[in-house]
Amino acid sequence: MFNVLVVDDEHVQREGIKDLISEYRFPFHVLEAENGRAAENILNRHPIDILITDVKMPLMSGLELGRLAKKTQDNLKIVICSGYDEFEYAKTAIKLGVVNYLLKPLVTEEFLEVMEEITHIRPHAGEPEVESEESKVIRQVKEFVKNHFQRDLSLTEVANEVYLSPGYLSILFKKETGMNFSKYLTDLRLRKAGHLLLNSNMKINDIAAFVGIDNTSYFCRLFKTNYGVSPLQYRESGNVHASLDQEQVQ
Repeated sequence: MFNVLVVDDEHVQREGIKDLISEYRFPFHVLEAENGRAAENILNRHPIDILITDVKMPLMSGLELGRLAKKTQDNLKIVICSGYDEFEYAKTAIKLGVVNYLLKPLVTEEFLEVMEEITHIRPHAGEPEVESEESKVIRQVKEFVKNHFQRDLSLTEVANEVYLSPGYLSILFKKETGMNFSKYLTDLRLRKAGHLLLNSNMKINDIAAFVGIDNTSYFCRLFKTNYGVSPLQYRESGNVHASLDQEQVQ
């Protein structure tokens, strides 16, 4: 059982996260707070394994809360939630030992992936024995994509892997995930690229090729469309905050 603290000044956002945790049957004991001060009180009284926090909140920001939380609970995993307009601010979170960050509005697939990475627990909605054949197929598709996203992957190739026609798989994938196949593949590639931009010295064109996008200009356009900044700005924001944090330590 994991103790999870959800912090957001918007009740709807907290309920949305709690609903996802419940729907996908994560073994979490969930506590919640409407601001950083209330969350600080909970952290001082209870051991917390995972902190999921908004960035901009009254009384205390999510980044301030993260700093305080790390002082009291060393093994705490932190997940930051932020909007596009908070991008530069949220990047500081990476240097606080944040596990990951999620953009608002939350995308179910991204939330589940982050939770699985933290807990090593595979999410599932409902009882495993009643999983539909359609859901099983889409799970196989996702697994195949995660293992082969670096290749020039097509819907036709993936459809062949699960013995379906490309047209039917396209319809089924949208029905089961809420997004089309190409967007799922693109989002996965860009998340991998974002991680490399912040955690490696690879050149941008090499990163683009590594995640399966050979055209660097196209990669940069895709990245900016999805994240609101260019790959270079994304990388530089992380480096700037790292330097500032180092200066504060010294």
